[in-house]
Amino acid sequence: MKRMEQSKLMLRMVLLFILLIPAILPVHATDEDITSGLICPCECAMVISTCDCPTAIQIKKEIIQMKNDGFSEKQVFSALQAEYGRGILAHPEKPVPLWIAGIPLTLILMFIGYMMTRKPNPDIIPDKKRYEQRFEEEYRKFVSEMEEP
Repeated sequence: MKRMEQSKLMLRMVLLFILLIPAILPVHATDEDITSGLICPCECAMVISTCDCPTAIQIKKEIIQMKNDGFSEKQVFSALQAEYGRGILAHPEKPVPLWIAGIPLTLILMFIGYMMTRKPNPDIIPDKKRYEQRFEEEYRKFVSEMEEP
């Protein structure tokens, strides 16, 4: 009975973890948040949110237009990167390290290992004595048939 409670607790913890994942995802950013992640492509090399040059003003207008057209933050960054190059991003995206994918895989393998190594409940098999006797009888019969020529 104790093992069943442990497995229920483990299942609840996994479900809670899965339900908390969306809380980690970023919320929608404002126009100023978007411009603070961009560098002006002109010679001033300032962050667009603090720059007042004509290029920065034009990019701010483009961002407002894209947001009005329903673009997400990621789509805005992609469009600006396509137009002005990777240098416009203040913090270019880095590829996801391989070890991040290893964390869920490790947890899954640990869970599978736990499930496979735990001892089975002896109460699951009804009439265990009857099955043992039947096995012994069939085994003796098999051995005696093998000994006969």
